[in-house]
Amino acid sequence: MRHRPDRESRLRRMKNRKGQKAMEKRLIGLDICDTYTQVCCAGPGEVLSYPTIVCKRKDGDAWLIGQEAYACALEGDGVIVDKLLKLLRKDGTATIGGVRYEGLELMQKFLECVLAAAVAEADRAEAGEKAETADGAAGAEVRAAGGAKAGTAGTKSEAAGTDRKAAEAGEETEAQTPAAAPAYDSARIAGLVITVPKISARLMDMLGSCADRLKLSRDRIRIISHTESFLYYVLSQKREVWNNQVGMFDLSEDFLCYYEMKVQRGMRKVTVVAEREKLDEGFNLDILKTPSGVKLADKILCSCGERFLQKKLFSSVFLTGKGFETQDWAADFMKMVCVRRKVYVDLNLFVQGAAYKAADLGREKTAYPYVLICDGRLDTTVSMKVLRHDQEEQLVLAAAGDSWYEAGSTLEFILDGQQYLEFLISPADPKRRKVVKLTLEGFPERSDKTVRIRLKTAFLDENTMTVSVSDLGFGELYPSTGAEIRQEVML
Repeated sequence: MRHRPDRESRLRRMKNRKGQKAMEKRLIGLDICDTYTQVCCAGPGEVLSYPTIVCKRKDGDAWLIGQEAYACALEGDGVIVDKLLKLLRKDGTATIGGVRYEGLELMQKFLECVLAAAVAEADRAEAGEKAETADGAAGAEVRAAGGAKAGTAGTKSEAAGTDRKAAEAGEETEAQTPAAAPAYDSARIAGLVITVPKISARLMDMLGSCADRLKLSRDRIRIISHTESFLYYVLSQKREVWNNQVGMFDLSEDFLCYYEMKVQRGMRKVTVVAEREKLDEGFNLDILKTPSGVKLADKILCSCGERFLQKKLFSSVFLTGKGFETQDWAADFMKMVCVRRKVYVDLNLFVQGAAYKAADLGREKTAYPYVLICDGRLDTTVSMKVLRHDQEEQLVLAAAGDSWYEAGSTLEFILDGQQYLEFLISPADPKRRKVVKLTLEGFPERSDKTVRIRLKTAFLDENTMTVSVSDLGFGELYPSTGAEIRQEVML
């Protein structure tokens, strides 16, 4: 007869596995905004939410986040700096205790605390699941042997399941910072996907530099927009959720955005397009404190809903943002939006979308075999007509769906008697296709295929490509003339 192992035996086994668990790497999704930051690991653990602030203690080098930061500042033991994303974007500084800190360093300190907390939360959740599994298996052995009950273990499993379902449904979890904050260890992070409201080259550069300071190699991180997070989140749901168009309203503390996603089939590869519009009708959530403000806010949402949702076929509509923590105040809007549509509320949508993409980084084959077009990605293919082995072909320099920030290329060519380069710009709409001609003024003119050039392309945003062409010369016969052309090409 097998007996149920006692608690000390289980603890010894967990302790023996501690070294192995400590080396387990995590894939993390991170949503950073000016007012809040959310983080979660792909897999076990809940979403942690923090205000985007950091506090430095006056009596040492300790940095705090969350409720600990506020408590420290209230007691007069520390100094808080807020709006860290804005500070980073504008390359700002803050002075604490007579020491000036750059926005980059403050963001680094903040993210060290946040990422360490995320890894610790995933470890805690995974250990809890393993312990519950062990308890359940041991209880089953006892029941098989003598019919004894194991109600306590079953209750724990049910409670854990309820908590996971609540997290999946989008209920925000208040972050609890432990008394002893976990230490940051870059070796525990296999991949990190950061999502921000809007992509810009400046912000991408700064977040990349921040990752360097966090000792995360560039191949381990991705930076995406909220629009792309929205795509990954929706595409991770059942197909019935996104068979037709999908709409979403994001009501944050002081702005309102509308997102729309549609799937374009019948092409060589399924294309998924998403757009974001920041609405002029946005309002501060403080107006919800008065009955007249509630009535006005509900009326504004109804007007926006009618404008975007009428005369279109939607599979689903999502609601996210702090304003939708409760929906009682928006009775007329909820009544209107729920007619013939599935409506979902998820306050953690963007960070979960980032976590879905992070999980995909760990796969050999992507679970999203689509061309994704949204903020941060190109909606146009750029190519050149070239001769290769006497065969004419279109050489793709950047394809629709590529991240414009990463889509640059460097190539070398030999000119065959022509003094120009032609770029074919191919948007999804064939009517907008065009050819851009770049004349190579100042370059040597030779007809014997001895003009060798280097072409560099990069993108300032999804609509602007920069082109640089330089003369490389042709060995000892024709040294480089130093001729060079730089030009911006509007897509």
